[in-house]
This record gives sequence, C-alpha cells and structure tokens, in this order.
Amino acid sequence: MKPNRSQFEHSASNLRSLGYSVLAQFLVYSLPLTAFGTAALLCGCDAIRPLQREQAGTVLEAAVFEGGYGTYWHKATAEAYSIEKGGTVRVRLWGDPRVVEKVKPRILRGDPPDLLLMQELPVWLMAAAGKLRPWNEALAKPPYGSTLPWGELFLPGTLETYKTGGKIYAVPSVLGAWCCWYDAALFRQKGWSIPKTWTELVALCERIRAEGIYPFAYQGKYPYYGWWTFVSLIQRCGGLAAINRINAMEPGAFQHPDVVWAARLFQEMGQKYFQPGALAMTHTESQLEFIHGRAAMIFCGIWLYNEMKASVRPEMELRAFSMPAVEGGKGNPALIQGAGTEWLYLPTDGKNPEVAMDFARYMISPERAPSMSRTIHVISPLRGATRRDDLVPPLQSVLDLIESTPGLFNVRLDLLLLEWNHQIMQPSVLGLLRGDLTPEEFCRRLDEGIAAAKRNPDLLIPDYTPYDAVALGEVRE
Repeated sequence: MKPNRSQFEHSASNLRSLGYSVLAQFLVYSLPLTAFGTAALLCGCDAIRPLQREQAGTVLEAAVFEGGYGTYWHKATAEAYSIEKGGTVRVRLWGDPRVVEKVKPRILRGDPPDLLLMQELPVWLMAAAGKLRPWNEALAKPPYGSTLPWGELFLPGTLETYKTGGKIYAVPSVLGAWCCWYDAALFRQKGWSIPKTWTELVALCERIRAEGIYPFAYQGKYPYYGWWTFVSLIQRCGGLAAINRINAMEPGAFQHPDVVWAARLFQEMGQKYFQPGALAMTHTESQLEFIHGRAAMIFCGIWLYNEMKASVRPEMELRAFSMPAVEGGKGNPALIQGAGTEWLYLPTDGKNPEVAMDFARYMISPERAPSMSRTIHVISPLRGATRRDDLVPPLQSVLDLIESTPGLFNVRLDLLLLEWNHQIMQPSVLGLLRGDLTPEEFCRRLDEGIAAAKRNPDLLIPDYTPYDAVALGEVRE
C-alpha cells in the first residue's frame, strides 16, 4: 500500500502533453455526475452569461449543488460576507441540481466560476491537467472566528480524500455519516430496541414484519445508496484491513471471503426486508414511505432530515444508529462510516482565487458553523464548531454517534473511479439485490472492473494512506 505518486505524476505529465484531451473527452462524454441528474448535458443561459460588473469592487461567482441542503443558507452567507467586506466584494452565488453539467463546458472554455461546491467532479483528471488549484495556501491561514490555521481545525481524515503529494485539491463543507434512521416513538410504542448485533437486527426485522410494517425503505433507483450500506458491512465483516485492500485497489480485494460475506448479508437484507417495489423508488419516494410509517427504518446520510423536514410527522422522533456489529466479524463496531462531503473546489482559471479562498474560510468557519447547523441541519467538519444546542434532535443523535466513535472510515473508489462507479458498481449493486448476481459474481464483477480501469494508462491514482487498524481498536491481520 505504498503511495503511488510516481504513477500520478507520470499520468499528469501525459495528460498535459495531450493538451487536456482526456479531460475534455471525459467532461463532454461522461455520464451525468450529479447525485440526482439523469438528463444529458445542460448549459443554461444563467450558467454561461459573463459576469456583469454592475457594482464597484470584486464580483465573485460561486456555483453550488442544490440538493438535500438547498442553497438558502449559502446565499445568506454570501450576503453576510459582502457586508463583512464593506461591500467591496459581491458574491454571485447560484445553485442547480445539475450544476456539474452546467459547469463542464465552462471548465473546458477556461471560464469557470471562481468557486465550486458540489460532490462529483473528475478531480484527479482536472488536477493533473492543471485545472484545479490546491487549497494549501488557504489552509495555512485562520478561518473567520479562529486564530488557528484552517487546516488544523478539520476533523482527522476529512482532508485526505483529495490529497496527494502533500497537495489538497478539495475541502469539505460538511461532515457526512452513513446511519440507519428510525422513529424512536414507534420503537418505544412497540417495545423494540436498537440492535447491537446483526442477529439482533434480523430478529428486529422479523418483529417489525409481524406488525404489518416493512422493515426497510430503500432508495433503489439510485444504487449508490446501497453501495454505502454495503461499505459499512464490509468494515463490520472484514475490518479496516478489508477497507485498506479496496482503497489500495489490490487485485482480488472484493473477492476476499470477508467482502463476499458482507455482500451475502447485504443481499439477504434486501431480498428479505426491503419494502416491495423499493428497487424502483427514488430517494424521495422511499424516504416518504419511511416518514409516513410504512417502513420502520432507512439507511441514509445525515441530509435526510433537512431534505424531508417538511414531511416529518409531528409525533415522529427521527433518530439514527450505526450499522450493528456482525458476530464473528473483524471490524470495530464503534467506527462510523463517514467523511467530509459537499466539496469545495478552486478552478485554476477562476478570476478571483484569493477572494474565493477568503470566502471559503468565511463560509466554513467557527463563526458561521452555528448558523449552518441551525439553518440546514448539518454537522461542521471543523473540530468543536458544532454546538449541540444548535442542532435539532435528529442531528443530535448523529452528533452523539460521531462524538463517541474512535474514528471514521470510507471507501474512495466511487469518487476515484467515476466510470467504474456508474458503469460497473451501480448496475452490479442492482443486480445483487435483484438476485441476478450471486455475492461471488457481484464481487468478481467489481474486481474485474477495477482491473480493467487500471489498464487505462491515463488513470490517475493518488496517494493512499491506510487506516491504522490497531489505533482504531481492531487487530492487525
């Protein structure tokens, strides 16, 4: 699991010598990358119109993914920043569910927004092509509301996802965690307890089904929701050793017996306990089934409350617990699958990089964290920036999980190998849950897809620092 910096630098040199052609082909012909985008490339007029200097001073353009967190808070923060700067800077912040599709052609034209906040970009292609600035300069300065360097405030591991060769190409705006959500009032009424082990979870599902309620809702139209649940099970079955093998893209990492075991448990969960018709449901459809009480639980990220708060029943006590331990598994069940998310990027061709970095240090700061928690119900990626009293009870339950865990873990392949994500992983997750693939076939298909991706000479593999299993409460293999 040695750093692969030489391969990254070799691929970067090749990419520059091709005049960005590989990046251009990816941006033009790749599948849609936004979480809910299913249309072809769009480029609305508002997204491509040149900025007008209607007022004196600097005009900063920021483009934001408009998903579960919306853009209300971001726009309010932009206005507050302008006031903070005495009107010398105006932030033109706009959002769209298909923001990635709208900024793609502008990146190719060399006229991108100054700041991007979104989930999926071909980060390593862009970095190697010189189309992204690293954040190191900004991370060395204090954010608003602190005297410490910004980089020192981020929770451990949250800056690692897009780091290579000491350079950090993206910073998270929120902390993400994958949890199982339930209605505490319903559980109390029925006498159900939070399962601590897989056996207890199966027994709970049987009790729920006996009450005429479906155990799990599932966002089946978007298989990456299932992928994140599967990743949690990989760690519970195989420990961080399994996560490290996958992140290092070792041959046969998915076909390891521990990962096949996790796939079998996930398939059994889906086939026995998912709501009928779940594989065709969108995220909002399935989440409404859960909110309306027709399903007792749902795995989802911590954006669930903000996305569904208008539909939450007054008597519902929305709470979260983490994936139970698997008996005989190697993973520490106290660990939480989580990472930084909702990433901030600095396009190299942006017109105001210094102002963009300053605005980012204002937006993701101890000063703005309380407002962020109260308004869009998130947990800050900064240490100690999220106050419990600023969170609604559903998010307080997630904060309890995060504050009690010795560490976070995640798999990076869905962000590193975007074509594998869309063309191999997601269809395979669907095939596993439908029963079209056995667990062995599913894992073999994932490994074969990675092997094929690695044969691409333009694949950019950044450094990987393995999780320290012993430090995080597991026994080293």
